[in-house]
Amino acid sequence: MRCFTFGLLIFFFFPASAQVFMRPFDNAASLALGGATVAYAGADAGLSNEALTGFGDRAGAYLGSALPYGITGWQTAQFQGFVKLGKYDGIGLDIAHSGVEAYREQQFRLLYGRRLGERFFIGGSAAFLRVSAQEYGSANGVTFGIGLLAQVLPRFWLGARLYNPFQQEVAGETTASSMRIGAAWQASGIFTLLAEVEKSLDRDARIKTGIEYRPAEVLVIRAGVRAGSAAQVGFGAGVRLKNGLALDVGSEWHPSLGMTPAAMVAWRK
Repeated sequence: MRCFTFGLLIFFFFPASAQVFMRPFDNAASLALGGATVAYAGADAGLSNEALTGFGDRAGAYLGSALPYGITGWQTAQFQGFVKLGKYDGIGLDIAHSGVEAYREQQFRLLYGRRLGERFFIGGSAAFLRVSAQEYGSANGVTFGIGLLAQVLPRFWLGARLYNPFQQEVAGETTASSMRIGAAWQASGIFTLLAEVEKSLDRDARIKTGIEYRPAEVLVIRAGVRAGSAAQVGFGAGVRLKNGLALDVGSEWHPSLGMTPAAMVAWRK
């Protein structure tokens, strides 16, 4: 039954052409913001843009998991970490796993980011992809990504990311590719408005929006929407603890498939 349900989900997400690598499930903070984090100016929502590894914090680590649509047999987990190499650059690591008993996917991504000016950051990544199926063995592939982040006005940021532009093949099937362009407006120290457009080579563009509100120094409240054929609504909250620790929870509701809850523990200094 689990494999049958999984097959239906794959059919739902990729009706036009066969692809390996499902839509990645964001960490709890990004999920709550509707995934509109490509222009997020900071590391609170994880490494959503390669350029963030050259940003401000000296080091950080994130460990999270999600339960897609409440399907207990579908496991997802993600680890991200970064450290500054010098005043202007840093490196990061992103490890993601998603799969059911019969089919699994992993991605191992190395990131490098650099500050090129007072308000401009650039980064790149190289990723190793692996898929495995019980009756068909495993296959591997490699790809890359590029990210940009710029502060064009005192409270206004622009971000862009290009991932897997040449649609690498793994096991004879294409891997997902995407281009994301977004903006973030920090209306004040407690309120941020986010918006972005994501386009894949074989899918229509999707518009994502998110808001983040900080009513207190230790508390963050988030909400967001992914527009499309079926709009998905995200919401969640985060608590900032002592010694750089943070706990984030988030959920995304799909009108046909149901709820995807997620949680993440983070540490930064």
